[in-house]
Amino acid sequence: MKITIKNLWKSYGKETVFQDFSVEIVPGDVTVLMGKSGCGKTTLMRILLGLETADKGSVSGVPEKKSAVFQEDRLFEPFSALSNVKAAVGKKIMDREIRKNLEMVGLLGEDLSKPVSALSGGMRKRTAIVRAMMADSELVILDEPFEGLDAETKKRTINYVLDHRRGRTMILVTHNREEGEAMGGLFLIL
Repeated sequence: MKITIKNLWKSYGKETVFQDFSVEIVPGDVTVLMGKSGCGKTTLMRILLGLETADKGSVSGVPEKKSAVFQEDRLFEPFSALSNVKAAVGKKIMDREIRKNLEMVGLLGEDLSKPVSALSGGMRKRTAIVRAMMADSELVILDEPFEGLDAETKKRTINYVLDHRRGRTMILVTHNREEGEAMGGLFLIL
């Protein structure tokens, strides 16, 4: 089912972010949201996740099962990378499978068991990406997920995301056109 956004209005005080905005997001595709800072990319993501409501208009077709990577990692600080992913996927996925996924994005050895508060920003970001990709979801929203990763790690992580899409609808928010192209996405410029 398509995600349909129709005649959306959203303001914060006197600042209007969306005014009569409409778009359809094709199921199973990667949609790349781009635009200058403050144009509403993160606001749209938050509306799709149900974290904010529109002032007017309608949003339909959003799957109930969603996962996300936010600009801030939103990890459980005292927990390990493994435990952070486990919290999202539950007991049905074995620890060795989670470990394998974390290793695919370059988290190895003791990095898997350290509290995430002791990890670098890039390691934390990759933990959040693995958590979102392993979650039981039909829609994955990624808000600048590759920000701060070096070129080699970014390529490896993008490949991981693509290899683990499982036909899900994905929305990538980015300022980097190359990331959107690497993800094979359809561009939506706000």
